[in-house]
Amino acid sequence: MGHRTGWAGAFTAALLLALATRAPAAEPPAKAAAAPGTLRILAKARQMSTYNLGTRFEVGTQDITFEAPAAYQSSFDFWASRMKGQKRSEVCDITTITQGVEESGDVPFRRTIPRFDIEVLQGGQIYAPGLNIGKALAAFAWEGSLDRYGNVKEMRRVEGTESDEIKALAIPEMSHIFPEIAESHDLKVGEGFKDERIVRLPTKLTIAGLEHVTIKWTREYILKSQDAGIATFEVKTTYATDPAFKPEMERTTCQVSGSGTGEATFEVKRGVFLSSRLPSTMHIEIEAPLRPLPEHPETEVSGTGKSHVLLDLLLTGEQTVKRVWGDDTD
Repeated sequence: MGHRTGWAGAFTAALLLALATRAPAAEPPAKAAAAPGTLRILAKARQMSTYNLGTRFEVGTQDITFEAPAAYQSSFDFWASRMKGQKRSEVCDITTITQGVEESGDVPFRRTIPRFDIEVLQGGQIYAPGLNIGKALAAFAWEGSLDRYGNVKEMRRVEGTESDEIKALAIPEMSHIFPEIAESHDLKVGEGFKDERIVRLPTKLTIAGLEHVTIKWTREYILKSQDAGIATFEVKTTYATDPAFKPEMERTTCQVSGSGTGEATFEVKRGVFLSSRLPSTMHIEIEAPLRPLPEHPETEVSGTGKSHVLLDLLLTGEQTVKRVWGDDTD
C-alpha cells in the first residue's frame, strides 16, 4: 500500500510541476507605465477562479399613448389602461468557473445558473409563470473560453433544452451587465471609454413585422474616483434605433431612443468589475397599419396608427471573483 501511495504522490507532483512550468502564452506588447495622474484600467480573465454574479433586470411600462382615428380610440384606451403600470422582474445567479490559462492565452470556463426567479406585475397583481423556469434553468450548463481580458470568446450550451419561454428571458442582458474591454485604458478623472452593442428590444412587440426588433445600446464609463484600489465610474446609457434593422412589413416603423445615468465599480489590481446599477428610460415610437373594424366601414381603407411607449428599465448586479486553486499573485 505504501508503494502505491508513493506512485500517486509522484504522479501528483509531476502533474503540478507540469502545470507550474507550462510555457506562458505570449503577452501583447506592454505599454509604458501610466502617466502621473492617470489610472490604468485593464480587465483580466481570472484563471482557476469562481465568478459569482447576482443580477436583476426590471422593465416596466411607465406610459403608453396612441394616435389613431376615433373608431379605434376606445379599443386603444382599453389596452393602454391594461399595459400602463405593467412590470416584469427577473433575478438570477450566474456562476462561472474557470480553468487554467491555455497556451493561446484563453481561459476555459463552465457556466451555470443555480437560481432564477421571475415576477410579473399586471393590474396590481403579481403573477409567476406556470413553467418552473428556475428548475429548468438549473439543469443548463454552458462551456466556452474567455480571452485574456475576460470577454467571452466563444460559448456553447452543453446541457439543458431551450424553449420559447427560456429564449424570451433577459439572461443575455443580465450576462452583459459589465462592459467588454479589449485593451487597457489610461484615464484621468472625467475621462472614460464606451461599450456599444446591438441587442434585442427588452420587451416583445406583438405587431406584425416588429417581432424581432434590435436596438443600439451604448454605455459610456466615465471615471469618477479611485479609493483603496476600487475605481468608481459614472455610467451613461443611451438607446438608439439599430440602423441595420428593417421591419418585415410595409408601412411599419419602430424608432427607439432613451437614456439614463448609473454607476459601476472596478477592482483595479485584479481587473474585474464588482458592481453596476444602470437605471434608464426608453422611448419607443411605433407606426403600423390598422386592421379594419366591424361595423366601421370608414376603416376599410387601411390607415396607420402610432403608439408611444415609455419604459423604465433597471439592470443591477454584484459580482465576487475568488481563486479556488493556487495563488492569486497578480
